Amino acid sequence: MCGILGLIHNYNNPFSIEEFSNLNRLNINRGPDANSVINFDTNDMQLKIGHTRLSIQDLSNNANQPMTSFTGRFTISFNGEIYNHQELRKYLDQKFIIKWKSTSDTETLLNMFEFYDYEDVLNMTHGMFAFIIYDKKRNEVVVARDAAGEKPLYINFDKKHIMISSDLKCIKSFTYFDKSISNIALKKYLELNYIPSPLSIFENVFKLPSSSLMKINLNKFKFKLFKNFENLIVDNGIEFSRWWSVNLNKNKYKNHNYKEIYDLVKDNLKSSIKSQLISDVPLGAFLSGGIDSSLIVSIMQKLQTQTKTFTIGFENKEYDESNDANKIANYLSTDHTNYVFSNLDFLQFIENSPAAFSEPFADSSQLPTLLVSQLAKNKVKVVLTGDGGDELFGGYNRYIYANKYWKLFNFMNPKLRNLFFKIMIHYQPNLFIKILNNFTNLKITKQSMIKISNRFKNITNEYSYYKSLTNEWTSSDNILQANLSKDDDLRIKNFFTNKSLSFEEKMMFSDFETYLTDDILCKVDRSTMFYSIESRAPFLNKDLINLAFNLPLSYKLNNGYSKIILKDILSEYLPNNLINKSKKGFGIPIGQFIRNDLKGWSYDILSKEQCAKHNLFNFEVIKKTLDDHIKNNVNNQYKLWSIIQFNLWYDKLNS
Repeated sequence: MCGILGLIHNYNNPFSIEEFSNLNRLNINRGPDANSVINFDTNDMQLKIGHTRLSIQDLSNNANQPMTSFTGRFTISFNGEIYNHQELRKYLDQKFIIKWKSTSDTETLLNMFEFYDYEDVLNMTHGMFAFIIYDKKRNEVVVARDAAGEKPLYINFDKKHIMISSDLKCIKSFTYFDKSISNIALKKYLELNYIPSPLSIFENVFKLPSSSLMKINLNKFKFKLFKNFENLIVDNGIEFSRWWSVNLNKNKYKNHNYKEIYDLVKDNLKSSIKSQLISDVPLGAFLSGGIDSSLIVSIMQKLQTQTKTFTIGFENKEYDESNDANKIANYLSTDHTNYVFSNLDFLQFIENSPAAFSEPFADSSQLPTLLVSQLAKNKVKVVLTGDGGDELFGGYNRYIYANKYWKLFNFMNPKLRNLFFKIMIHYQPNLFIKILNNFTNLKITKQSMIKISNRFKNITNEYSYYKSLTNEWTSSDNILQANLSKDDDLRIKNFFTNKSLSFEEKMMFSDFETYLTDDILCKVDRSTMFYSIESRAPFLNKDLINLAFNLPLSYKLNNGYSKIILKDILSEYLPNNLINKSKKGFGIPIGQFIRNDLKGWSYDILSKEQCAKHNLFNFEVIKKTLDDHIKNNVNNQYKLWSIIQFNLWYDKLNS
């Protein structure tokens, strides 16, 4: 894992190699072991490519980057790992004569491009990556990102430059960068607590979507501003494509019995884990105590002598899974490290979180992820995680309750339903809550009922229902000063028109395309790389992804239970009492912190003076939201956390 950087500019806008090298070194946390830059003169343009290296495979200087292919045609700056590169190298050696300089996966990938098209090479690989390649023969810059979006890639276009980077901090430190905030990105951030691809918090900066490839022909391209990503990818000189997508075939396994499916999932997962154990440095795993990480660690422990595992615990037992994780580690005999973080530990991390996340990010589990990454950095350089298991195998509670809730909110005309809700909440709240709890089997409180009624009042179909479950701030909250038009994510909306998928499957596909990439994987990448360690996610092997999305739903969800097949596989390794537990998630009691330990600090960071620095939010709405939360009228923790994180980020932006 590494940091990559690229800059394209013409001779009329000089930027020295020394200045570029200084920008490149800003990625040093992503690559503390080596850094280098290179310059190319290309007709009337200059191209600079930089790299900071975190040495994982082939620790010698021969594997340093930027790296040039054996013919001299291609030069690459690569971030990630190609897990099957040894097999690919053997394949090349059987067909071609190549003089290798190293044993690194980067060189294997780079020389593959000498013989095969980009799309073909990427489909042959199993790995995670983002890269910049310069093709000297075609005078073309190519950037690409892995299938699930594990590795980040930002691209900035203005009237004089193109900048490409692993991290926004390099781009926003560029002398000529315009820090104008994107209103649409801000709106999406407040809705989701993260900024979805291809948006970034800045205008004219885009995140390359997962599984995509972009070619920039330097003979044709003319520098310009782009109002949106859609205009960019159809511009003259730009060629954009998605090199991979899920191969959906719901009939593929209909003639397989459960045992056959069970063996397929187990063998694919085991094969993926085995391939990801390749490393020339110490390797371990995050162990939360949940199904996904427990299964990863269980299989790892069978494949190697001893696995180093890492868990953090919390003083608040409602959020603490460390006791379960400790029992699992003890049962499996891993080399386990556990640390229970105090409230004071969290307070010290909160104000530093914007340094790890270069654009606003408000998933509160970012803090424990940072903490466990710090815990692991002294013992390992690589960790395996269970990320992706929830989206592929139905792990979120919203999948379980999808149809129950849908029946509840779809049983009458929306206008009549909302009127009924309003009357019942105002006049008979206790009776209404009792009816709902009996109907849904949930423990709904008056607080949550108010939140549910406000959130679900605009439900008209499955798509709007899904948005109500995944959105925090909505347009009716009037939180933004600017009036923005309604926008829908067409990628997600299209899933809900697919008649071959169940409601739950539509939600899983949507989460895989957005929430997994731009929240979960972003959180893990930024947190681990902040401490210069590499994270790997065995569930995100392309073959396993295709397999999971084509399985019958009953193998994932059944009678109110989730991850059916994963739990069955895990039962080969662990006793049932360590498997069948309620899902806690990897969060922190941020709502309680805001009411207690962080009360004064929250009022300060959400003050009128702080908000006036950017004047993007309606302060009266913020004040009421915070007051209602402090008085325990409504749990507004996630809404408040998004504003807190934005204000912290904005202070860092301009400091």
